[in-house]
Amino acid sequence: MASTTTTTTTARNAGQPYRTVPAWHAAHAAAVGQHRGNPTARAALQVATHLAWRAPAATVAWHKGTNAAMLAHAATLGITTGQPVHAAMAACVAALPQHPTTTALRKETAALAPASK
Repeated sequence: MASTTTTTTTARNAGQPYRTVPAWHAAHAAAVGQHRGNPTARAALQVATHLAWRAPAATVAWHKGTNAAMLAHAATLGITTGQPVHAAMAACVAALPQHPTTTALRKETAALAPASK
């Protein structure tokens, strides 16, 4: 009997940073590779890369030396300090153009949504 691999689940990955979830990480890498020539998509993916160091239920915070261009683009996406990381990540993926790689990244991002209380 063949086994199947399921995509990420909130319960299993709730406390893990996005970058440590294999399915999310693979989808992100594919989107980055696909959009190398698109500066707008690359900027949104740069913000997602920075956010990926945090877990979906955490809040947005930046280190003192964070790249100023990335901070500016985060602001254009409506991402602010203290905002839930999952909402910020959703804003990043929503800003990406339609493409199978970005559809996969949207799906993996949505799969990591924190459970509603």
